[in-house]
Amino acid sequence: MRSARFDVETVGIWVLLAAAGLAAAIAIPAFRDPANLANILRQASVLGIIAIGQTFVIAAGMIDLSVGMIAGLVVVLSCLILGSDPSLMLAVVALMLVLGAAIGLLNGILVNRLNLHPLILTFGMLSILQGVIFTITDRSVGRASPFLQWLANGEIAGIPVSALLLLVLAGLAQLVFTRTRFGYHLVAAGGNAESARRAGVNIRAVRLACFVISGAFAGLAGLLLAGRLGTGYPLAGTGLELDSIVAVVLGGTALAGGRGSVVRSIGGVVALAIISNVLNLLEVSAFVQMFAKGMIVVIAILLNQPRRAEA
Repeated sequence: MRSARFDVETVGIWVLLAAAGLAAAIAIPAFRDPANLANILRQASVLGIIAIGQTFVIAAGMIDLSVGMIAGLVVVLSCLILGSDPSLMLAVVALMLVLGAAIGLLNGILVNRLNLHPLILTFGMLSILQGVIFTITDRSVGRASPFLQWLANGEIAGIPVSALLLLVLAGLAQLVFTRTRFGYHLVAAGGNAESARRAGVNIRAVRLACFVISGAFAGLAGLLLAGRLGTGYPLAGTGLELDSIVAVVLGGTALAGGRGSVVRSIGGVVALAIISNVLNLLEVSAFVQMFAKGMIVVIAILLNQPRRAEA
């Protein structure tokens, strides 16, 4: 029974991904255009980087709703600074990564100290960061540096640079998730925090680290998004937090924690990117797309529920 369950969790997202891609390629000729396929990978890269961090948080039995606004704040601040002095690019990249990690650190500290549910705490942080963004500007500002624009839109041997970056980061994150003591402790904490605590796992430290990782990856995604947009659009990060949760759950990570895979989360991201691209090609309303994403996450949760009960 265990091996069958493992096979379903491992193969399910790839079956969905293959089916979605094949159906789109057959039904919509424009989908097969190399330029469109490259665009799908570029769109998936920003969400994919955020989903990597979100996988760590959700597998540990928590959730991070602040990632979208972290990315949005990074978009605005990086473009605002680089629009005035592009030579500060390296300093800005380092600063934005530190900023994302620092916000994640604050989330982790508050969750640990105040014993608040992460959903409530990070929703509050989302609102705070959104307020900060609109205090800075209510319109597009500044300009992304040429390097960030190349990182987001450039290609190497016909493959988007952003997709290659996502591939490397996902591979490294998967190794941390599955081959390190921290990864084992993370899964144990998400599966049964009390049992993990009795076994010697520092639950607070694990939670803190997961939020720092999530914040840092959101900061990096913000830099990539800045390069893709080319300017500091204040609404750039809106909705990324929910999309990342949908992708992670679609990839088989349990919302209750204790199970997850970075690689399968990326599969969920690409599946969402394909679905979104197809709906755009068909000129389907954005509101219908929101409905479709909601249905996807509900179905994914329902499919995961029996496995949690059996575990």
